[in-house]
Amino acid sequence: MEGKETLRIAMWSPPRARSTMAMRVFEALGCAVLDEPFYAYWLKATQREEDPGYAATLAAHETDWRKVEASLLGPVPGGKAVWYQKHMAIHMLPEVSLAWMGKVRNCFLIRDPAEVITSMTEFRGLAHDVEEGARLVGIPQLARIFDEAWALEGQAPLVIDANDLLADPPGVLSRFCAAVGMPFEPATPITWAPGKHEGDGAWADAWYQKVYQTTGLEPYTRRKTVVPKALEAVVARCQPTYERMAAHRL
Repeated sequence: MEGKETLRIAMWSPPRARSTMAMRVFEALGCAVLDEPFYAYWLKATQREEDPGYAATLAAHETDWRKVEASLLGPVPGGKAVWYQKHMAIHMLPEVSLAWMGKVRNCFLIRDPAEVITSMTEFRGLAHDVEEGARLVGIPQLARIFDEAWALEGQAPLVIDANDLLADPPGVLSRFCAAVGMPFEPATPITWAPGKHEGDGAWADAWYQKVYQTTGLEPYTRRKTVVPKALEAVVARCQPTYERMAAHRL
């Protein structure tokens, strides 16, 4: 299904915002899914050789952002009616055009910055410089993209808090799907196969081991997050952006 009948959802988030879990959910709902299409471009442009899966990602994925952009508006895998595109805001360097955002439905997945930052320390060293630390979790970039989406739509974009999704999957998904015009049956269990999925990026083995162990949404249990003292200022820098977006969450 193409053209006006195709719903392309660009779901923007910072890393470690349960974004792979959300991708699994929409895959289970019958959507075509796309995993972080600009990641290989970003790795090459920033030369972050220390990132897990660096070599495998560059070998397997497109590194020209213009070609990636064109693909996002091209044929939908399997001809499905909904194409869920998982995007990391950090990957959108200033040289990357955001003009294509006007041809997709831009939505946002957020998570408490304290949880995002403490989770990220397991995978990527975060600079203790406040601005650099915030950029390494993509919060300034996310704010820019949120503003762009708001300008395109003329109203606040759709926002999901990852913890809300875990706490009330039927409620959050019902409201989201109704807003984008996507069918959803609350009584249908949302499950998936464990392990790596066909649509996962080449970096999956390095980043998705916890998701590999899941087969569905697990009951949400709020845990106390202990932020390393050296990163407390980074969390504080990210908090206003999170709160601004959270004010519009479903």
